[in-house]
Amino acid sequence: MNCLIRIRQRYPVLAQSDRKLADYILDNPDAARHLSSQQLAVEAGVSQSSVVKFSQKLGFKGFPALKLAISEALASSPTPHSVPVHNQILGDDPLRLVGEKLIQDNYAAMLASLDINSEEKLLTSVMMLRNARRIVITGIGASGLVAKNFSWKLMKIGLSAVAELDMHALLATVQAMESQDVLLAISYSGERREINLAADEALRAGAKVLAITGFTPNALQQRATHCLYTIAEEQATRSAAISSSSAQMMLADLLFMALVQQDLEHAPERIRQSEALVKKLV
Repeated sequence: MNCLIRIRQRYPVLAQSDRKLADYILDNPDAARHLSSQQLAVEAGVSQSSVVKFSQKLGFKGFPALKLAISEALASSPTPHSVPVHNQILGDDPLRLVGEKLIQDNYAAMLASLDINSEEKLLTSVMMLRNARRIVITGIGASGLVAKNFSWKLMKIGLSAVAELDMHALLATVQAMESQDVLLAISYSGERREINLAADEALRAGAKVLAITGFTPNALQQRATHCLYTIAEEQATRSAAISSSSAQMMLADLLFMALVQQDLEHAPERIRQSEALVKKLV
């Protein structure tokens, strides 16, 4: 097996000093094969004995044998680094490492999205939802799943909410909206034509538009009465929304908890009643 792939596969169970060595070798394989064990120790910030032990843990007699294996790996594969799959996740990453990277991406996206939205901005969004006669929530793809989940939660606490994911039905719905209604449009890009058309129609009907969208200026921001922002590291041509949908879900859950806090007299009891009804289905 290619020794670089072997290092990637063992990475999740490596000790901290071994991870430093693995990081340096994986990032600089060509340089690593020309270094002495002492030089590599300095570059990686570990002891020289750690270099020898690391080589032995990988099944080599010593560091010279590991250097030879690195050279062979480079010769057999001109591009030793696997093709990126999503952000920092590579095609040959072991699943444990993939999971760790996903957690890091999602946590970073949620924390950044929390930081960018002030308390005042969040409370304004909560009041828009709380005072609405009717809440229509929409999104496409992964954003649609967030919309559906949020609508269920709002209905559990007694708010009149509906998730409309069919775009033809959405346009008919927003045409019937009134000034006391709110359209919650969820779109990370903010450039989906269907969502923006629905926002235009909702505004024309006199309703308000609350957007959960990316921080980069976009068309939905320009239309919205009020915006909450999500920040996520997503590829421009992404095959799947991952960290962005996690950030959207976090903001939706945050709004839900705030609405519960502001109606402690009724909301918790309504949630219990909803759970009791569901249990009757079992």
